[in-house]
Amino acid sequence: MRSLIALIVISLCAGTAAEAQKQKQKKKTPSRSQTASRQPPAATPTRPRIIGSTVVIITKNGDRITGEVLDLRLRADNLESTIALDTIASLAFGGAATPSTGVDQPVGPVRADFARDAEAALGFFQTLASSLKPGVDYTEYGRQLSELRRAGERFVTKYSSTDNPAEARVVSLIAGTMTDYTWARTIWTLKFGRSSDGTIAETDAPVVADTLVLYPDLRALAAAGNRLSVEKLLAGIWRKAAEKQDRARMLTASSR
Repeated sequence: MRSLIALIVISLCAGTAAEAQKQKQKKKTPSRSQTASRQPPAATPTRPRIIGSTVVIITKNGDRITGEVLDLRLRADNLESTIALDTIASLAFGGAATPSTGVDQPVGPVRADFARDAEAALGFFQTLASSLKPGVDYTEYGRQLSELRRAGERFVTKYSSTDNPAEARVVSLIAGTMTDYTWARTIWTLKFGRSSDGTIAETDAPVVADTLVLYPDLRALAAAGNRLSVEKLLAGIWRKAAEKQDRARMLTASSR
């Protein structure tokens, strides 16, 4: 009898010891959830750098500008200019084309000092436009373009942060006109040494392709076989620039 009782006591002690050992092992061995929670967090993927990326800007008046992101400035065809962020309707990075949204801004009055400065800047644009009618030579065009850009860039920089929709529209139009005249100068330069017939190919420079993307109607206008007539292409670009000038002047005058 005593032997039986001793066996029962030994069995109970062994069971208790085994259970205690299991509990001890449970405390030492972390669960899967605990193990997972102790794992270092996955590294957050590094976002691509924006600075230096290709950007396509569609302004609210429908202009398309392709360039490289440089802080808050845009470099297009080796021309750096500042564009007010509130005049931009959309951005596409990586060179993808973005269709124009056709957004139009309500027109309201502009400030007297804005109207005065806009008229002064547009005066340089008008001088260049007037010289094109009788026929300006390449050197004189370059001189007038330098004066126009100085005046235009001062105006755009001064009013690029305006909250007035009408003023922002005028700033955008003036910036777009500067781009037109600058692209025309570059395309005119391509004419020299390219061919004797006054034509260029779309692949001669990115500015030619950008111009045809921005103004697809000029392709048919300047077509000369499988090439483009420089004279006709320049005439088309200058016409687009004149249209922007007229719209900017109308907005400024009608807001007084």
